[in-house]
Amino acid sequence: MGNVRRRGIELESAIYKVVREVVDEEGIEGVTFQKIAELAGTSKSVIYRRWKTPFELAISAFQDRIQLENKGSVDKVALTGKNMHDDLLQLMNRFLISIDTLGKTFLRSLLIGIGDQPNEAMQRLMDKNSEIDLRAINRILERARNRGEDVREDIPDDVKLLPFEWLRYKMFLQNNISRDMIEMLIEDILIPVYLKG
Repeated sequence: MGNVRRRGIELESAIYKVVREVVDEEGIEGVTFQKIAELAGTSKSVIYRRWKTPFELAISAFQDRIQLENKGSVDKVALTGKNMHDDLLQLMNRFLISIDTLGKTFLRSLLIGIGDQPNEAMQRLMDKNSEIDLRAINRILERARNRGEDVREDIPDDVKLLPFEWLRYKMFLQNNISRDMIEMLIEDILIPVYLKG
């Protein structure tokens, strides 16, 4: 029998699996469309139709890993807190699990690869992450309002994104993030900013 041509989710899963293996072994700089097509048993044209750069393909592969291993992105977390503090703690812990899912090899490769990427590709990646993060924080703020917590109405998006940016910064510096650090972020910075006096 001849080879069966894979399509859709099956092909995408095979491509993503190969990309993650290449990144784990060679770093993000090892991802080329030619190599991925050969290892995944498909053609370069299939890959070119979906992704503009190997960097975007690598990002997609690791976002897929987060979706699979963590049952969705941080904006899909089933919040169960009794107050804003509890919801923020749950969200920050879930965010850290997502970061850990990426792995240190990928994060290091990402830092190296960022400088080599067109501004347009990086902007799309940052915009997509910001949209997800904002949806997550907006859910927490809305839940707090519904519980009767005195949430500020005029919180700028940059302030809403602060916890994610802070955690990414700490991760990129390869600092271990303890529960005490997360509690400090929530109690000393976020709660005073998100809630009225």
